[in-house]
Amino acid sequence: MFDRTIAEAVIKPDCISNFWQAVDIYLFKTHVVNKKLFGVKNVLILPYKTAPPSAEETSQATEHLLDQIVETELDSFEHETRKRLLCLGCEVRKEKVDNISLHEVSQQEYDGAIVLNRLLPKNINVFQPIDVACWIDFRFLRVRLQCLQKDKVTTLFPAFPFLLEVTHGTLSIRCQSTDNIDERSIYWLREVLLERMQKWMESNIPTNATGTSTASIRSLALVDNLEQYNCLFNELKQKYGQSMVSIWPECTDPQKFVFEDIAIAAYLLMLWRKERTTKGLESLQSFVDIGCGNGLLVYILASEGHRGYGIDLRKRKLWDMYPAEPKVDLRVETIVPSSSSLFPDIDWIIGNHSDELSPWIPVIAARSSYRCRFFLLPCCAYEFDGRKYQRQNCALSQYGDFLNYAAEIARVCGFAVETDRLRIPSTKRTCLVGSTRTYPEMEYEQQDGRVTAFINERSSGAETEEKSAQHGTPEENVPSSGSWSAGFKPRESTEKVRNCTKIDRSVVDKIVAIVFGELLAKRRIPAEFAERSWNAGGTLALEELVKAIPQELLVALKAECGGLQTLLRNNHQIFRVEKGTVQLRIPTRISDTLDAALARKMKKVKSFKPINFKQRVCWFFVNHPDGCPLAEMDCKFNHGS
Repeated sequence: MFDRTIAEAVIKPDCISNFWQAVDIYLFKTHVVNKKLFGVKNVLILPYKTAPPSAEETSQATEHLLDQIVETELDSFEHETRKRLLCLGCEVRKEKVDNISLHEVSQQEYDGAIVLNRLLPKNINVFQPIDVACWIDFRFLRVRLQCLQKDKVTTLFPAFPFLLEVTHGTLSIRCQSTDNIDERSIYWLREVLLERMQKWMESNIPTNATGTSTASIRSLALVDNLEQYNCLFNELKQKYGQSMVSIWPECTDPQKFVFEDIAIAAYLLMLWRKERTTKGLESLQSFVDIGCGNGLLVYILASEGHRGYGIDLRKRKLWDMYPAEPKVDLRVETIVPSSSSLFPDIDWIIGNHSDELSPWIPVIAARSSYRCRFFLLPCCAYEFDGRKYQRQNCALSQYGDFLNYAAEIARVCGFAVETDRLRIPSTKRTCLVGSTRTYPEMEYEQQDGRVTAFINERSSGAETEEKSAQHGTPEENVPSSGSWSAGFKPRESTEKVRNCTKIDRSVVDKIVAIVFGELLAKRRIPAEFAERSWNAGGTLALEELVKAIPQELLVALKAECGGLQTLLRNNHQIFRVEKGTVQLRIPTRISDTLDAALARKMKKVKSFKPINFKQRVCWFFVNHPDGCPLAEMDCKFNHGS
């Protein structure tokens, strides 16, 4: 029996009912508490009802069931488990559980369940997947977990069976005193799992952007084989990851953007592989990536054999750095939603952070051809006419409300839209997939009329052209010329600098002088400079400083898309900006500049060289009424001598 208590915690009485939601997170999202895991593939959920009147005895018998089937082959696990449950007099559910949620199953008058999960490691070169069987007791709030293949047990999962249980208001984790236990697993169960379970039970289960509880939401729900996805993702990382990171010419973080696009590519390849199998297609799907940016997603998909190309307003540096073979088709074009922006010979329209074109992606797909599908990963929220999207539901975030709006657009366009969450290093990782239509092709004209009416209703002052043709193909029935939304304006092809670096120097100098004067007026003498009576000034809120700056200077600042905080941070050698407040940055000695953090950076980045500030004149020496508080030999800046 499980007679050794590893750890326990008292749970608030009104939170005990959250136990199964917390168990859902742990069992089906184990990777959130074990960073060595990529994810969890649920193989089986088998709910059952025990036979009365000896329910407690049956419960004990079903618990020991795991000991009997622990050596069972995976292929026969369900059959063997069903057979043994029936022998115990249990009533076993015949239908497959559609929604992977023990919390929901517990509401259906079942007494317990047997769950089989496969844990998928991130590093498939080091670890192998392992299978974990779970015995669930809904009535007595107990969960027993045990690995099936003891020969595969690694640091991914404890080598011994353990029990999660809530009794008398206490959550406990227990094991059997007769088992061989290791301290690493004991520490993890006590310090990590117990703490997380308690947190999940005592806090509100978080919701996603659209207001749905995240306990029941799975990432990659449209991927039919997580294990294959994991292998494909690792394969693509090996093929494209480090080679792209090493040549990355953009100012963005390559670790984020490279592996994000690799994950999106793996997702699309799995989605398309599933589609070919389901529909019996032989040829690989074609695609066009609207707003392709650096073009990496296009490069990967093309390299994997899919015919397609990318379109963007402006060329990126990376475009010229892709290998000659396969040739990557990247085009500089401005897309204005109209009859000239259709792709009748393309299978899939991709909108990956397509900004102002995001609401148009389902429309373009719907009007390109009846068989055209779309994948949309929205980021910034826009309306059809290019305005910023205004949130309709204040209970949701701007992003979450826009996701609902984008899904509504897709449904109006006649798509059976599906929502999924990607595994990418981004907070905005919810995608919409439209792969099937909700209407027959012969009803296209009526459906397109509803699309046009919807666009007109949502566009401010837009007057879309009436369809000229009454019959024909989808390509013929869209507006024959002109934009579908009169107010739509694409972004400028030249990206505007928005960091105050283009502001006229005289404006910067005047604002710096005003802020400097306001801070000096709050006279303060630091203890280390008491002998010199050096005025370090006070601390003021940004709002107070804005009031002291003339309106014409603020207008000039705003004209360059800048803010006072950004300007002051650009002058970090003078000012220190923290939490909405500003103060003068007290000069530091040369000996203080080569601190531990800088030393670590120099060691980590071989090409890193500290800036020689002695080449620059000390601002305080020239502008402060008390001069620089440091001697020239101590100051890291030049005193002009």
